[in-house]
Amino acid sequence: MWKSCLLIICGLCSCITPAISFFGDSVCGNSRYNPTFNMCCSGVIQSRSGLQPACCGTSGYDATFNMCCSGVIQSRSGLQPACCATRGYDATFNMCCSGVIQSRSGLQPACCGTRGYDATFGKCCNGQIC
Repeated sequence: MWKSCLLIICGLCSCITPAISFFGDSVCGNSRYNPTFNMCCSGVIQSRSGLQPACCGTSGYDATFNMCCSGVIQSRSGLQPACCATRGYDATFNMCCSGVIQSRSGLQPACCGTRGYDATFGKCCNGQIC
Protein backbone atom coordinates (compact mmCIF):
# COMPACT_ATOMS: atom_id res chain seq x y z
CA MET A 1 0.00 0.00 0.00
CA TRP A 2 1.41 3.40 -0.97
CA LYS A 3 1.49 6.43 1.27
CA SER A 4 1.57 10.08 0.39
CA CYS A 5 3.02 12.96 2.26
CA LEU A 6 0.39 15.21 3.81
CA LEU A 7 2.56 17.68 5.70
CA ILE A 8 6.27 18.36 5.92
CA ILE A 9 7.44 19.94 9.18
CA CYS A 10 11.15 20.47 9.86
CA GLY A 11 12.08 18.02 7.10
CA LEU A 12 9.90 15.24 8.51
CA CYS A 13 7.08 13.83 6.44
CA SER A 14 3.83 13.07 8.19
CA CYS A 15 2.36 10.30 6.07
CA ILE A 16 -1.20 9.02 5.86
CA THR A 17 -2.94 6.10 4.21
CA PRO A 18 -4.63 6.63 0.85
CA ALA A 19 -8.11 6.87 2.39
CA ILE A 20 -7.47 10.50 3.27
CA SER A 21 -4.79 11.36 0.77
CA PHE A 22 -4.79 14.51 -1.35
CA PHE A 23 -4.17 12.30 -4.40
CA GLY A 24 -7.23 10.09 -3.98
CA ASP A 25 -7.52 6.63 -2.62
CA SER A 26 -8.67 4.53 -5.55
CA VAL A 27 -7.03 3.15 -8.67
CA CYS A 28 -8.58 2.97 -12.12
CA GLY A 29 -6.42 1.19 -14.63
CA ASN A 30 -2.98 2.62 -13.89
CA SER A 31 -4.19 5.96 -12.52
CA ARG A 32 -5.15 7.10 -9.05
CA TYR A 33 -8.34 9.10 -8.58
CA ASN A 34 -10.50 10.60 -5.87
CA PRO A 35 -13.86 8.75 -5.75
CA THR A 36 -15.54 11.80 -4.19
CA PHE A 37 -15.29 13.60 -7.53
CA ASN A 38 -14.65 10.83 -10.05
CA MET A 39 -15.55 7.21 -10.77
CA CYS A 40 -13.94 4.38 -12.68
CA CYS A 41 -15.91 3.18 -15.69
CA SER A 42 -14.31 0.04 -17.14
CA GLY A 43 -10.81 1.41 -16.64
CA VAL A 44 -11.59 5.02 -17.66
CA ILE A 45 -11.84 7.82 -15.07
CA GLN A 46 -15.05 9.84 -15.46
CA SER A 47 -16.40 12.81 -13.49
CA ARG A 48 -19.21 12.03 -11.05
CA SER A 49 -22.17 14.14 -12.13
CA GLY A 50 -25.83 14.32 -11.27
CA LEU A 51 -27.83 12.82 -8.43
CA GLN A 52 -27.14 9.18 -9.31
CA PRO A 53 -23.76 8.89 -11.03
CA ALA A 54 -23.37 5.58 -12.86
CA CYS A 55 -21.28 3.94 -15.56
CA CYS A 56 -22.34 2.61 -18.94
CA GLY A 57 -19.30 0.90 -20.38
CA THR A 58 -16.54 3.52 -20.26
CA SER A 59 -18.96 6.48 -20.11
CA GLY A 60 -20.43 8.19 -17.07
CA TYR A 61 -24.05 9.33 -16.83
CA ASP A 62 -26.75 10.41 -14.36
CA ALA A 63 -29.10 7.45 -13.74
CA THR A 64 -31.79 9.86 -12.55
CA PHE A 65 -32.57 10.90 -16.12
CA ASN A 66 -30.83 8.24 -18.22
CA MET A 67 -30.30 4.48 -18.31
CA CYS A 68 -27.77 2.13 -19.83
CA CYS A 69 -29.18 -0.18 -22.50
CA SER A 70 -26.56 -2.76 -23.51
CA GLY A 71 -23.77 -0.19 -23.39
CA VAL A 72 -25.75 2.71 -24.93
CA ILE A 73 -26.98 5.63 -22.78
CA GLN A 74 -30.67 6.32 -23.38
CA SER A 75 -33.09 8.83 -21.84
CA ARG A 76 -35.44 7.46 -19.18
CA SER A 77 -38.96 8.11 -20.42
CA GLY A 78 -42.45 7.20 -19.33
CA LEU A 79 -43.78 5.58 -16.18
CA GLN A 80 -41.85 2.32 -16.53
CA PRO A 81 -38.57 2.98 -18.34
CA ALA A 82 -37.03 -0.20 -19.72
CA CYS A 83 -34.47 -1.34 -22.27
CA CYS A 84 -34.97 -3.38 -25.41
CA ALA A 85 -31.51 -4.24 -26.69
CA THR A 86 -29.85 -0.78 -27.05
CA ARG A 87 -33.11 1.21 -27.15
CA GLY A 88 -35.18 2.67 -24.34
CA TYR A 89 -38.96 2.45 -24.12
CA ASP A 90 -41.91 2.83 -21.72
CA ALA A 91 -43.02 -0.65 -20.59
CA THR A 92 -46.42 0.78 -19.63
CA PHE A 93 -47.48 0.92 -23.29
CA ASN A 94 -44.87 -1.17 -25.09
CA MET A 95 -43.02 -4.48 -24.72
CA CYS A 96 -39.77 -5.91 -26.01
CA CYS A 97 -40.15 -8.89 -28.32
CA SER A 98 -36.74 -10.41 -29.07
CA GLY A 99 -35.10 -6.99 -29.38
CA VAL A 100 -37.99 -5.28 -31.20
CA ILE A 101 -40.26 -2.78 -29.42
CA GLN A 102 -43.93 -3.60 -29.96
CA SER A 103 -47.13 -1.96 -28.68
CA ARG A 104 -48.87 -3.72 -25.80
CA SER A 105 -52.36 -4.55 -26.99
CA GLY A 106 -55.28 -6.59 -25.75
CA LEU A 107 -56.00 -8.18 -22.39
CA GLN A 108 -52.95 -10.47 -22.36
CA PRO A 109 -50.13 -8.86 -24.34
CA ALA A 110 -47.51 -11.42 -25.33
CA CYS A 111 -44.65 -11.89 -27.75
CA CYS A 112 -44.22 -14.45 -30.49
CA GLY A 113 -40.72 -14.01 -31.81
CA THR A 114 -40.41 -10.32 -32.68
CA ARG A 115 -44.18 -9.79 -33.00
CA GLY A 116 -46.67 -8.77 -30.35
CA TYR A 117 -50.14 -10.27 -30.00
CA ASP A 118 -53.05 -10.73 -27.56
CA ALA A 119 -52.77 -14.18 -25.99
CA THR A 120 -56.49 -14.03 -25.17
CA PHE A 121 -57.30 -14.72 -28.82
CA GLY A 122 -54.25 -16.54 -30.11
CA LYS A 123 -51.10 -18.42 -29.24
CA CYS A 124 -47.56 -18.74 -30.45
CA CYS A 125 -46.76 -21.87 -32.46
CA ASN A 126 -43.10 -22.33 -33.39
CA GLY A 127 -42.54 -18.57 -33.72
CA GLN A 128 -45.79 -17.93 -35.59
CA ILE A 129 -49.05 -16.55 -34.20
CA CYS A 130 -51.74 -19.21 -34.62
